[in-house]
Amino acid sequence: MKSNFSRREFVKKSAWGAASTITLPAFLQNTIFNLDARASTLPSPGKDGPIFVIVELAGGNDSLNTVIPYQNSTYLDARPNIAIRGEDGLHSVGSTNSVTGQSEALGLHPNLTQLHTLWEDGDLAIINGVGYPNPNLSHFTSFDYWHSATPNEISNDGWIGRYFNSQCSGCDATQGIEISNRKSNSFKVSDGISPSINFDDIDQYGWKDLELRGRDIPLEELYRKLIGLDHIVDQGIDTTNDALSYVQRASHNAMISARNVFDASERGGELAFEEWASSGLANDLKKITKLIKGGMDTSIYYAHQSGFDTHNNQANGGSGASGSHADLLDTVDKALGSFVAEMKLAGLWDRVVILTYSEFGRKVIENGSQGTDHGAAESVFVLGGQVSGNQFYGSFPDLAEDARVKRHSLDYNVDFRTVYRSILENWMHVPSNQIADIFPSQPANFNPLSFV
Repeated sequence: MKSNFSRREFVKKSAWGAASTITLPAFLQNTIFNLDARASTLPSPGKDGPIFVIVELAGGNDSLNTVIPYQNSTYLDARPNIAIRGEDGLHSVGSTNSVTGQSEALGLHPNLTQLHTLWEDGDLAIINGVGYPNPNLSHFTSFDYWHSATPNEISNDGWIGRYFNSQCSGCDATQGIEISNRKSNSFKVSDGISPSINFDDIDQYGWKDLELRGRDIPLEELYRKLIGLDHIVDQGIDTTNDALSYVQRASHNAMISARNVFDASERGGELAFEEWASSGLANDLKKITKLIKGGMDTSIYYAHQSGFDTHNNQANGGSGASGSHADLLDTVDKALGSFVAEMKLAGLWDRVVILTYSEFGRKVIENGSQGTDHGAAESVFVLGGQVSGNQFYGSFPDLAEDARVKRHSLDYNVDFRTVYRSILENWMHVPSNQIADIFPSQPANFNPLSFV
């Protein structure tokens, strides 16, 4: 974003400006306005610019029963009890190239009705064969790789944290919001304070002081005085003790961001879509919806759906069209469908891109418990009003036994870091010459894809 704002104009237009009736901490002035050249690299605030929503499908989604090669005999033979066949009511999405050089007919799971409509409308792109070299089949390790974007390495920060460090020095404390009681490693920064927050419940995100307990003033007011939030002269940030300064800045961020989040949610008002799904994921997307509609200065939102570790009883009645995995996909489909409908009614759909991914896919073969075990490559979804949808990206993996890796897992042909780069460069407008600051570990083929 090219910026010719004066300091006063920038403050007025930012969430910090909205909070300045409380106070404008000195450290903010010392960082956000330090150089006009640095200000020019700041991304557009979420309330005015592009918004990126990540939905993490935790547990390892069975990609082959999500984007289904329903005419592939190897798939059908490898899954006699859980395969989804053409007669099971799946949604055909045409054919794409396979790494074998042959055309592969694909269909979406029967429960992905609303995602199929988005595909038909050109708002959904499917990227096949997504993974990374030397795949790890541990939930925790693979998530570490996806969160850090440094597979097979140990990292002290996350890819979103590096994005903030590179493009967002001095940004608001709420540039990133994760709906969770624990912030994922994606937002970690190697030093300093990440401009991101996390919470489960907006109403509970704030200061909790249920009674005065004999004090004359609320505990929140005492704490504000303690950390210098209302200091008349210099906002109370200590300049001699780094540890104390860090705590004070973090406290300032927390207290001001809590008020901003609550106010934005209130401004978001009532939901316009009358048939919102009812699930944990849908409720989390409702929170994100209200913040977006309320003009929150947030560019990246993060939500989760767990339960995809389907080792047992994944399917019912000899078909994956029903069962625990089918129920999970139904939950995701309805939650995303409700969110998209709300964004469209609010006139915001063209400003949103959604990425769904899991830490890995599942094996080609079913196991002996009507389920599937940890695998490698997967298909991921990208949704948005400006997504180049109704198209496949990447190539569909070869299901043949001699083409598999890690004991019957699918091999990858699209490195997940390329998916991240494509969104950051083409959607979040990160200059290509600054991508290396965000991805210190880069795959051999790192050219961005054109899905957005």
